[in-house]
Amino acid sequence: MKLKRDLEMIPPQGVMVDQEETQTLLDLIKLNGHLDDLISVARSASGDLIDEVVFLDPEDALGVLRKFLSGDISTQELSKWAEFVYFLDTIGVAEEHQDVLIQFLFEISTPELFFEVNRETCLRWVSRLRQEIG
Repeated sequence: MKLKRDLEMIPPQGVMVDQEETQTLLDLIKLNGHLDDLISVARSASGDLIDEVVFLDPEDALGVLRKFLSGDISTQELSKWAEFVYFLDTIGVAEEHQDVLIQFLFEISTPELFFEVNRETCLRWVSRLRQEIG
């Protein structure tokens, strides 16, 4: 799993992303830091790139949900995180989990179209993502 993940972080041909920029994107995926700071730096690191550099997987999504459930981030922060991860071109989703991860990001980033982002919604997603992992 680690080797596959390392290989997924190799940028496509022609895309020049340094280690620091890659780490910035990974920090955003894992929400390691203050969200607004991470978004600002990730936006800058991504520049005009349209190729995926890093990939969200179910474990990353579970980690962010745990931060919400433990009170480390607010409902607004969770939705903002999901929206930015969903729309940033340099962040992709793990291909084998693409359907569930895209649905997760879309639902969490647009609660006005689906369900209110609250503890129950997040627990439902925790269960679904755990099933996805197997």
